[in-house]
Amino acid sequence: MKLKRIMGVVATGVWLWSGMLSAHGQKATEMFIPIGQSPGLSNKVSIIGTIETIDPRGHTITIAGPSGSWSATITGRTKIWLDKSKLRLPNQKGSFADLRKGLLVEVKYEDPEGRSKATGSADWIKVEMTEPSAKAGETRQ
Repeated sequence: MKLKRIMGVVATGVWLWSGMLSAHGQKATEMFIPIGQSPGLSNKVSIIGTIETIDPRGHTITIAGPSGSWSATITGRTKIWLDKSKLRLPNQKGSFADLRKGLLVEVKYEDPEGRSKATGSADWIKVEMTEPSAKAGETRQ
């Protein structure tokens, strides 16, 4: 009986530990996952839409989607990734300068309530790139 209890505790610990590794693994690889394909995040926790407005002074963008508009603040912690999967190129880190009106984006807020509040600081933003830049690794101005 004691052995069954110990095995149950060990199995539970392994199960919890593997769940933590899985979540950490997705965080580490999130930039390589195309827009709309993040397991458990896309359209559940994140929002997908097109950039409607950009405010360089306030470091905010407004995203228009099928069910409304959202505002996202880009902070020093916000990760911006260029999704180049449609170009069959590797994804890259981006910057605020890569955000352009009309581009498709996926935004995950830092606060889990950001999606329902339609505003907040962005944890990460994926920007769909459909045309190559002049040089690899160069962002257009």
